[in-house]
Formats: sequence, structure tokens, C-alpha cells
Amino acid sequence: MSKYIFLAFLSISFGINAVEIEPFPQARITVEQWQKYFGKVSNEFGDTKKIYEEQNLVVFSNDQLRANIAFTTENHAAHPAWVTRYVTQNNDSVNIAQIGYFAGEEAPFAKLFNEYAKLNDRVKERLKLENSSVK
Repeated sequence: MSKYIFLAFLSISFGINAVEIEPFPQARITVEQWQKYFGKVSNEFGDTKKIYEEQNLVVFSNDQLRANIAFTTENHAAHPAWVTRYVTQNNDSVNIAQIGYFAGEEAPFAKLFNEYAKLNDRVKERLKLENSSVK
């Protein structure tokens, strides 16, 4: 139950900021939709912008919403695409969820999405180790 309340709060918070975690019903979008969402995120979270030139990514974050939004740049094989990672909480457990969208080729996007999923797994494993050492 608390997970749904948290997700509802997260959706409301993103709505207030004019940015939604799930702005489209399907992962495949148009270039125009990518550009519009990139513009919204840039306007709302531009002060958190980090450029990772080697990975061809631009990442925005919002600590209050516990979310990171990673956009591909022109030289990335998955461009134009983005992956949003956000923290969810269910009772005593914390999880990292993600959603992504692409306007380019699906295969490079799937690779990017899976790379983030693996990163999420490593973070969750590290959190488990930290929590077990605290008890």
C-alpha cells in the first residue's frame, strides 16, 4: 500500500514540476516528443545537468523526487532516447525502478536500458550488503 502512495506522490510531484516519469504510454516515441521532454527536463532540472562525454549522455537529477533522467546525445547509438531511474519504497525495502523511451533504433536502446538495469542491480546488491553489516 505504501508503495502505491509513494508512487502517487512521485507522480504528483513530477506533475507539479511539469515533468512526468511516464510521459508516454509506449517506449517508442517520435523525435519531436524526445525534444519536448528534453526541453521540459532541462527547464525544470537544468541546474543539476551533468554531461558525460565519454558515455554520450546528459543526466539530470532531482533529489527530492529521488530520480535521475539520462538522455543520449548525438553520438550515442541509441540517440534519441532516455532512461529515467527512480527510487521506490515498499515497507522496509527500497528499490530502483526505471522506464525509458526511444525515437531511434530499438536494439541500441535495449542495450542502454539493460546497462542501466545491471547498474540498478549492482546498487541494490551494495545496499543489501550495507544493510546487513548495520544489523
